[in-house]
Amino acid sequence: MGRDGKSNPIIENAVDMLRTVSMDREARMLAEAREKALKDINSIRGEGIEEGIKKGIEKGRKEGIKEGKREIAKKMLMEGADINFIVKMTELTESEVLEMKSELN
Repeated sequence: MGRDGKSNPIIENAVDMLRTVSMDREARMLAEAREKALKDINSIRGEGIEEGIKKGIEKGRKEGIKEGKREIAKKMLMEGADINFIVKMTELTESEVLEMKSELN
């Protein structure tokens, strides 16, 4: 423990390494295999979290684009634009545009 009563992670790591080195050959090999497995598991978890974040960002981006198109379509409807023109410009479906039109009325 350090002077403040908290353990120092660097010292803890050094003590763990010393314990590993002082074991017999078989115990050391098992400890090293366990350490490698733990690192591999943490790496896989990190990659999974990273992939989840990427998917979440992509989903949010797509939802934002869709919401932007809906806002533009609403403005076009309020200005009296033709339904087919709105569908063509926003790439929303005709039923989506008609639903928004009914919500505005």
